Amino acid sequence: MHPRSSLLLGLVLGLTLPACGLLNVGKADEDDGGDGGGSSTDDNDGDGYSIADGDCDDDDPFINPEGKEYCDGVDNDCDGAIDEDDASDAPTWYPDADGDGHGTEEDAITACERPEGYVVKSDDCDDADADNFPDNDESCDGQDNDCDDEVDEGVTGTLYRDEDGDGFGDAFVTQDGCSEGDGWVFDDSDCDDGDDERFPGNTEVCDDKDNDCDSEIDEDAVDGVLGYPDNDGDGMGAPGEEAVLCDAVENNWDCDDRDAGEPQVVDADSIWTEADGSLDFPHMNIQDGIDAASDCVVVMEGVYREAIDFGGRRITVTGVSGPSSTIIDGRGLGSAVVTFDSSETASSVLDGFTIRAGDGYVESDSVSTTCNSTETCTDYYDMYCGGGVFVDGADPILRNLVFTDNELPDASVVEDGNDTYTTTSFGGAGCFLNSSATLHHVMFEANAADQGGALYVDDYSAIDIDQGAFYMNRATDGGAIQVDGGSVTLINVLTAGNEADDDGGGVLIVDGSLSATNVTLAYETASTGAGIYASGSSSATVLNSIVANASSQGVLIDSGASYLGSYSNVYGSGSLNYAGTTDPTGVSGNISSNPLFTDISLDGDYTNDDYTLRSTSPSVDAGNPSSAYDDADGTRNDMGAYGGPDGDW
Repeated sequence: MHPRSSLLLGLVLGLTLPACGLLNVGKADEDDGGDGGGSSTDDNDGDGYSIADGDCDDDDPFINPEGKEYCDGVDNDCDGAIDEDDASDAPTWYPDADGDGHGTEEDAITACERPEGYVVKSDDCDDADADNFPDNDESCDGQDNDCDDEVDEGVTGTLYRDEDGDGFGDAFVTQDGCSEGDGWVFDDSDCDDGDDERFPGNTEVCDDKDNDCDSEIDEDAVDGVLGYPDNDGDGMGAPGEEAVLCDAVENNWDCDDRDAGEPQVVDADSIWTEADGSLDFPHMNIQDGIDAASDCVVVMEGVYREAIDFGGRRITVTGVSGPSSTIIDGRGLGSAVVTFDSSETASSVLDGFTIRAGDGYVESDSVSTTCNSTETCTDYYDMYCGGGVFVDGADPILRNLVFTDNELPDASVVEDGNDTYTTTSFGGAGCFLNSSATLHHVMFEANAADQGGALYVDDYSAIDIDQGAFYMNRATDGGAIQVDGGSVTLINVLTAGNEADDDGGGVLIVDGSLSATNVTLAYETASTGAGIYASGSSSATVLNSIVANASSQGVLIDSGASYLGSYSNVYGSGSLNYAGTTDPTGVSGNISSNPLFTDISLDGDYTNDDYTLRSTSPSVDAGNPSSAYDDADGTRNDMGAYGGPDGDW
């Protein structure tokens, strides 16, 4: 019985109650704690009063500030807390770190309630191992499982041979026993018991071994380097993300990292006449690399004075240092610098070059007739096509290229006696016949021809150009581009400062079609249709584009042609913004306002101007509001070459 309960019982049995009507009136509980009321000159005046106060339960003489705390759910000592850890009957609890129900005396605590992670037993001999505690079954594992100070008594188990002494055994070489030593261990996880540098948990290093027994070799090795994998050992790494590798190289040029013969390497500084196309023995000429390649050719920086022909090969030829320092110069060679005329497909790729000074593909013919009764008159015809690249019946991919200074002869007719010499030229930089080529991030500067100063596209071709620029190309017709019966799709394209003596300073479409989305044509010059000229039965669809400061009509549409323009800005043309078609300004999102380019010098060099838009430009956020046309930053489409989802180039 609780001591307090015994005393209370005595009080009930032994005390005489006071007279009726005086019971408990003006009296305390006689525990000397007081209830905070009444007064007396002594600590206890003998009549049940006390001068001390602070009693939290004046009906219980054992609950007072001097009382002992017990684990009974009561504030026995009137300190505002119940069942404190110092309660006189609080049990002792012992930490059980391994959760086996047995604890240790170290860091023991007292508490009325069992704390998390504590138990009532303090007899654990190894509180770091849940397999070791009193009365546990002994196992053959080299430990005292039952805490009786003996190891592996009365049991036997399997030991594994540790031939290399690394502490890990061979799972297939065993013997019975319960004591490690003399090359025998309980662990059977060694992946190579003949090599003490291979065991579970070991540090991985670059040694062509699985040091940590995880079935991977040299992964995340501490002595690896950041780069690209070179599995075939040719000094060129596979494309992909950089990683810490043992066989890493700094470049990612390899198109087949399983074949040391690919890619074929070309270096303008090579001295090897018996080259094998490796990094150590590269070819001198790009054509040699093309002829030897199965998948790809890597071309080092330098100037290559040659003309190349893909010859139908489905390969990628890459100038790894880019067009600024990798140049193919065709001056005086009497041909296009690059030729695709053997049914090449989109698997034939030219990437990362400047292509300059090409003479163009030349096709000559002559027709002789009898004239003046007894004499022979001969008409000679020379047609030049594609100074930089000639494409006939092929669909290659051209990307990251610069075409410059590819100038074909002007058109001419010269009579010499009975003979007549006729010269025509098409596509100073590129001539596309029966082609569906794709051009990405390609620039055309200062190229010239009679028809199509930069590009000529015939009636069997459909050419796609994105993120392209045309500067200061010139022609009789079609200063930048002439589409003659075929189709051209332009997305994020800039044309500036191109010139035509007659028609179409920017783009001339003759019985063909143009689709232009986020295109800028600025400061184009021509006698007629300086910006866009659609002649014959052509069609032109223009969206989210800018035509600014054309010397003559910004958009000229022949009577048999059609024009559909929306969310575009045509402004500042020399005579009319639109001719031959209803001016759509004010409808379908079309405007006519100064586009406010960021920086235009008007110094005659259109390559050093900035055709992005100032923040106050009326063409900012004025393109098609559909989210499909949103700029890369998620805002509404900006008109011009740098708007739209791919306008950041």
